Amino acid sequence: MSFGQTAISCAYIRGGSSKATFFKSSDLPSPAALRDKVLKRVNGTPDPIQIDGMGGSRVVTSKIAVISTSEREGVDVDYTFCQVGIDTDTIEYGGNCGNISAAVGPFAIDEGLMKGEFREGVGADPTLATREVRIYNTGTRKVLVSHVPIDRETGKSVSEGTFAIAAVPGSGAPILMDYRDTVGAAKQSGLLPTGNAVDEIPLGGKSVQVTICDVANICVFAAAADVGLKGTETAQEINEDTAVITKCKEIRGRAAQLLGMCDDWKLADEQAGALPLLVLVSAPPASGDADITSRLLLHNRCHDSMAGTGAICTAACSRISGTVVARTSQRTKLEDHSFRILHPLGVMPVQVELEGDEMIREKNSAGARFRVLAFVRTARRIMDGNVYVPTSVWNGHDGM
Repeated sequence: MSFGQTAISCAYIRGGSSKATFFKSSDLPSPAALRDKVLKRVNGTPDPIQIDGMGGSRVVTSKIAVISTSEREGVDVDYTFCQVGIDTDTIEYGGNCGNISAAVGPFAIDEGLMKGEFREGVGADPTLATREVRIYNTGTRKVLVSHVPIDRETGKSVSEGTFAIAAVPGSGAPILMDYRDTVGAAKQSGLLPTGNAVDEIPLGGKSVQVTICDVANICVFAAAADVGLKGTETAQEINEDTAVITKCKEIRGRAAQLLGMCDDWKLADEQAGALPLLVLVSAPPASGDADITSRLLLHNRCHDSMAGTGAICTAACSRISGTVVARTSQRTKLEDHSFRILHPLGVMPVQVELEGDEMIREKNSAGARFRVLAFVRTARRIMDGNVYVPTSVWNGHDGM
């Protein structure tokens, strides 16, 4: 124990190529201003290096997940994803993180939060037993299904395996994440919330074409060339180019305004939070190892690799005729169900299969359905125990 501090039970878990502190909802204050203060204090926010907390000073690590047994029919657990600001005094609950979602199933199983009877999962590795976990994401109000490798004797999750993912050293047990029912994640109005495969928005005195697609997390797609990039730059190179970041902020802000998520595009950061995500796309590599090249920006910073939800949305958008993604990838063979996305640290494949046998058209996008929309991630519990916050914060008397 530490005098003057309050201990909160938690686990620190890597999910995909991100990390987060996981809490049971029952161990936290009720959702309101006090919970906001406590969770921001856990991560050491606001501070550019988050030296006094768990945040890690990067958008891929300044994350928190809050889990509880669900009272919803056909759902095992409720999962609230929290994107915590780094140098800004913010915390957002309105979206999801595809990488962190891969760790929700293992946490739910190992912490005894599952309800109902055991349901066998679909194994990405036939040598491993799996358990199905149905997860309700509170930010998008959508259900995703996780197929978690488990130990046959104890029923606990298994992290050791032979599956490797880009941006994570080594290998682990494969977790299949099914996102087919996450269409309309932000606006609840289908794949194309504006009704258009392409929208034109102003940028620096000219007009550029974008596609806004709403699956897993709402994204706005634009050509990397429209912000002055080749599309193959590293995350650091993009983050250090203030002119590029300024253009990216304008594209995202104008898309947010078009969607009614902010009053003025210049207020997007304050009023719309992290959404929509901005994804800059360019031609696939000549090697043929991927179907598109992508750079995703979150909170005006280029993601070190690729957001899982951004990958899902990119793959879904590739199946809509005329979109920026479809035109850039030129991937028209629907029988090829793996859509491979080249990001700064490697390639992320997404399995995507339509219920129909033709590309989705703008006019019929509202009723489009996916037979398969999934990726495979790994997860590993790094530590568990207690994280401490000053008791004054826990009691609501101090912000930082």
